[in-house]
Amino acid sequence: MPIEFPPAAPTLSGDFLTISRFLKEPLLVLRALRTISEQLFISDKILTGELNTESGSVLYEQNESIYADRPPQPVAPLSEYPLTSVSTGPALTANTVKWGNDTEIADESISRQKYPVVARGFRKLMNSHIQQIDSVALSAISTAVTQNTPAVNSWAGSGAAPVILRDLMRAHANIINLKQGYMPDVVLCGLTTFANVVSDPALQLLLPREYPGVETAPVAQGLSSTLMRRIGGFTFIASPNLPVTGVATLLDSTLFGSFVDELIPSEGYVSDGVDNLQVMTERLGKVDGWRVRARRTVVPIIQESAAAWKITGVDA
Repeated sequence: MPIEFPPAAPTLSGDFLTISRFLKEPLLVLRALRTISEQLFISDKILTGELNTESGSVLYEQNESIYADRPPQPVAPLSEYPLTSVSTGPALTANTVKWGNDTEIADESISRQKYPVVARGFRKLMNSHIQQIDSVALSAISTAVTQNTPAVNSWAGSGAAPVILRDLMRAHANIINLKQGYMPDVVLCGLTTFANVVSDPALQLLLPREYPGVETAPVAQGLSSTLMRRIGGFTFIASPNLPVTGVATLLDSTLFGSFVDELIPSEGYVSDGVDNLQVMTERLGKVDGWRVRARRTVVPIIQESAAAWKITGVDA
């Protein structure tokens, strides 16, 4: 009989067979953990590149120009074409780090609390994972981006009226003026900044009042979740794990950076090959319970730091 996902709370009939079968299926456990991670991970939506390594390290180039070193030259009839070099960006290296943690679930807890005890254990497991990897990645993002301009007025609305779209469009113009093919599409900000933006009175007047109007409205182009919203052609992504507050970062998420994952071949582990999370479940031999393990061997890299622009003082 197949096991449904998510599994219902088991009914006890002698032994707790249903929950035991669920924990014996690492793929089902992986699906449960991945569901939680998809809802909470932020940095995966910023560093959208997906690279893999088998050696545990990666060599990459940063801010490589899209142009040859010399422009095309006039060529006279029967003359040789001028030769130009094609330079690459500065080379950098990074090494993957294996992040992981375990949780143990006692048979007594399963028997007395049914499936919720397993669900809570999974959520705590993934919350710790997300907190660590997100914090490392967002710190790397903050350090890599050096281009910045101050906001015209605070987005908090104190004093002069905030001009949120004007600040964003100016940052957008600054990035486009680099002429490197960047097309900014994401605004990364803290929760307070996000709250100020989505509740701004001037923007509220431009937002559609009915959902069918979202796709055609001139300012808003879709809603995703409580921490993501699309306004003015930009997807706002908020995170509580930003190392610096009061800054909004506009960036091109298609080119900005990547996660480099290493899938370590270990017996008993399963992976969905999507977010490269690896999971193992194990029946404890000397005690009555189960152990669930989640790990990800990964390093974030910033390949195009010039594809991002900070707007400072947004919460002043």
